[in-house]
Amino acid sequence: MLGKFVFKKDSSILYSHQLAVKHIESGNPINSKIINDILSYCNISVTEHILKTLINAPRLVIKNLDKNESKNFIRDNIGSPYNKIQIPGVYIFIHKITNQKYVGSSSQLAIRLFGYLNFKHRVIGNLIPLLKKDNLSNFILEIIPLYENFGFRSEIVLEQYYLLDPKFNLNIIRVANNPSGSNARALYMYNRDKSILYYSSLKQKDFIVNLNISHFTFTKHLKKGTYYLGKYLFTRNLELTTKKKDISILDLALQLEKDRVKFNKNKPLNSSSKSVLMINENNEIKLFFSIGKCIIYLRKIGFPATHTTLVKYINTGKFYYGYIFKYM
Repeated sequence: MLGKFVFKKDSSILYSHQLAVKHIESGNPINSKIINDILSYCNISVTEHILKTLINAPRLVIKNLDKNESKNFIRDNIGSPYNKIQIPGVYIFIHKITNQKYVGSSSQLAIRLFGYLNFKHRVIGNLIPLLKKDNLSNFILEIIPLYENFGFRSEIVLEQYYLLDPKFNLNIIRVANNPSGSNARALYMYNRDKSILYYSSLKQKDFIVNLNISHFTFTKHLKKGTYYLGKYLFTRNLELTTKKKDISILDLALQLEKDRVKFNKNKPLNSSSKSVLMINENNEIKLFFSIGKCIIYLRKIGFPATHTTLVKYINTGKFYYGYIFKYM
């Protein structure tokens, strides 16, 4: 039986993202342990007592966001964007009709909130386009100023608490204080009806490198919402009820290679375009999506491989520099 080849990942942030999604899917209560596990990448740890203190912190509720009186009320309570000293805290937008929710946090609460209210932020994500489309009058704003940081950025902890609640369905990123910013929004690969999640990553490059999907092709299907190979959907939207398929990256890459052969059955394949498996004596596997890429790798690790020689060893099945090579 063939072993599994392990692809290198950006483990810390991706792990936190996966942990958050897994907890949301479980429906289990939110506690300090799960929050500490998720925020371990930024060395934040909170006790259950402090978490409850943050959850019960007083909040301001503004129901008429389109009124000048509301902006004056916010200034009176948390200050102006131009103040030298800024108050940290958490904010929650709630749609009055649909009850859709969004949570965010900032160490400079006034600057962040007036950016929303004056439409100064970039039009990205789910919240800002909806604010512009449905108008501020259709939203309630809850503000939770946090004056004590307890030795860490307490606003990040409280935001993470709310991000683990599926009712906050306008949030795309489920890990607070994402160090890579908005560009690190997760990407997902589903089947056509989104009942199965095959793969997710914070980086588009992972789909290109690990799964042999060209940048042009990936971007095209992501933007248009069309189906890759007629079977797979790329999206930035997380479906919380979807079943995650238990499949390694290698097995998924092999599955896609087979799907490509079926999908492109009318297109001729030459030997150079075939995928190659490199198997060592311990039955560990590395997948290359062409002979050329395999040769590049062999030369990189110090072996003077050539196309002719590699094809010969693939055809004979003999060991070449301690490896067996096979067409997939």
